[in-house]
Amino acid sequence: MSEDEKSHIINTLGFELDHCDDPVVYERMVERLTDIDLGLAQAVAEKAGAPTPTQAGRPNHGKKAKGLSQFDFTPEALGLPATIASRMVAIIIADGFNFLEYEEVKGALTAAGALPFNIGPKRQPIKSSGGKSVSADHHLEGMRSTMFDSIYIPGGEHVSTLLKQGRVIHWVREAFGHCKAIGATGEGVKLVQVACAVEGMTFSTSGEVVDSYGVVTAQGLGKNEEGLNMVKGAKNFLDAYTYNISQHRNFQRELDGLTSMVAF
Repeated sequence: MSEDEKSHIINTLGFELDHCDDPVVYERMVERLTDIDLGLAQAVAEKAGAPTPTQAGRPNHGKKAKGLSQFDFTPEALGLPATIASRMVAIIIADGFNFLEYEEVKGALTAAGALPFNIGPKRQPIKSSGGKSVSADHHLEGMRSTMFDSIYIPGGEHVSTLLKQGRVIHWVREAFGHCKAIGATGEGVKLVQVACAVEGMTFSTSGEVVDSYGVVTAQGLGKNEEGLNMVKGAKNFLDAYTYNISQHRNFQRELDGLTSMVAF
């Protein structure tokens, strides 16, 4: 198991055992865990309130098996190119959004097989700053970030409206807390910066593309004439953003403690 998967197992066991009021239950569970791994048992004991064990019930042989970790099945692990096919992306907009940024990002996502959805304050036509309108697939109160693999916020005057809505901030923070890829361009960077203003995060302030723990920001889209090139360290916004979507989650965000700094 990877370090983040180990952490998830410990947290899950600790969560469930916290609901057991009888010490016999969680103390015996910790005893059983010593037969698996002493470190696991000690970590769970600390969370559950059981005495911390000092000896393993059985020796851990240290052998590893393939096919247990989800990272054994990533495109890279299987020797396949990165892909965002079937990934669901929420595009958060309100009246006054930048249509050009919206159109280019949505087009690139669709062309790569992703499934973009318009999310707005209401399920009604939403007008861009240039006058063109698009229909919202869902409104902010009727859907959650948990239903999507990623979120994107284009620039435009609409950001001033979105910043006044706590539900929007919650959307971004929830996606951040779940280690999902987040993208923002233009004025949209300000929204992400407000929602994810924690120590260790950096955001684009000029022409550069900044990839900080899977949160990709840029003041503009830049040129992308040769199609998507989803690779680590990409300098183009669309390349960097779609690469992070293809990685499913950025668990380093969690391992470095950033997700625990945000209420979601």
